[in-house]
Amino acid sequence: MRHPLRWIAFWAFALSLFLPVFHGSDLKGYHVVLFGAVGLIHFHVFLGLPWLANLGFFLAFRMRGSIRRTGVVLISLVMASFAWGIDELPQDLTENLNGVTADWGLRIWYLAFVILTIDALLGRYAGVRFSRKKKAVAETETADKATSPQQEEHHSAML
Repeated sequence: MRHPLRWIAFWAFALSLFLPVFHGSDLKGYHVVLFGAVGLIHFHVFLGLPWLANLGFFLAFRMRGSIRRTGVVLISLVMASFAWGIDELPQDLTENLNGVTADWGLRIWYLAFVILTIDALLGRYAGVRFSRKKKAVAETETADKATSPQQEEHHSAML
């Protein structure tokens, strides 16, 4: 596998969809993905931003090593962090609220963001090192081409 951390993050995200998100609530991860946009409609920061972080996760997952990918994944990680501030959810269609705490679904979902962030940062670092190495190799090849056998032959013929 070429990018194992990227795929580990993807499968952690997928697993989190089927796990309970909060103690004190029957919500699974796929419920939150489907209905989390309600937090945007109601301008609820702790519900809306984590839902938007999912979009950033998949955007960063699809992007290849670049500084933009690192930026997208870091912003998504910050937005996902707002999920830790959720301590109450609506119990039903009334205004009754139910106290909740993080369960395995939320923890693994957030871990997927952390893994993808590590992948982006390591990929960015490896990309910089690779480009420096590639530049050094290109400079060496240019120097070798300058003294190719044909040029030496031409040079000796001119003497």
